[in-house]
Amino acid sequence: MLRLPYRVAVSLLVMGALFLAMLNFAQASEVTYRVVNVAANDVLNVRDRAGVSGSRIVGVLPPGTGGVVWTGQQGRSGDGGLWYRVIHPRTPTGGWVNARFLAEEASVAPPASAEPPGSLFKDHTAPNLDYKVVGVATNDVLNIRSGAGVEHGIIGMFPPDARHVRITGRINTLPSGAVWVEVRSATLPNGVGWVNGRFLDRM
Repeated sequence: MLRLPYRVAVSLLVMGALFLAMLNFAQASEVTYRVVNVAANDVLNVRDRAGVSGSRIVGVLPPGTGGVVWTGQQGRSGDGGLWYRVIHPRTPTGGWVNARFLAEEASVAPPASAEPPGSLFKDHTAPNLDYKVVGVATNDVLNIRSGAGVEHGIIGMFPPDARHVRITGRINTLPSGAVWVEVRSATLPNGVGWVNGRFLDRM
């Protein structure tokens, strides 16, 4: 049996944990939350750990605050309550809040200028053309999902500077107006997956 040196084994474990954390964050950050169930004259405390007991307040979010991003981390307090670790411009270093004070924000269709026209993918020659990933931050990835929409599981990803992406020609326009496109990739389980078309453009 092959035995890896201790330092190599530890490095592999750390890299694996970081990869999983990145997947969790990428999946969670596609949905934003709004502060709910907080009185108009009160605030939602952001704490340095899950739970009130023994924790320290590191920030506050006024009622109705939107754009709260869940990092993918969750925990249980001593009383069994579910807590999420979140980030927001008011608390850029992140912190923990009770999940019952967050509600998922409704998806809003992106402005017309941000969504590529359907003809970009409907052209009968489109499956023979090369595309590139656009509009993705350099420290982020474009998730490839098993179906059209963020409710489907992540099965792969494109780096923010990916080029020579090929599509199958299948598209799906969601009620929000977002156009999702089926793409080809040899690294995917069945060779195909779905991405939001707003992040693709012709090369």
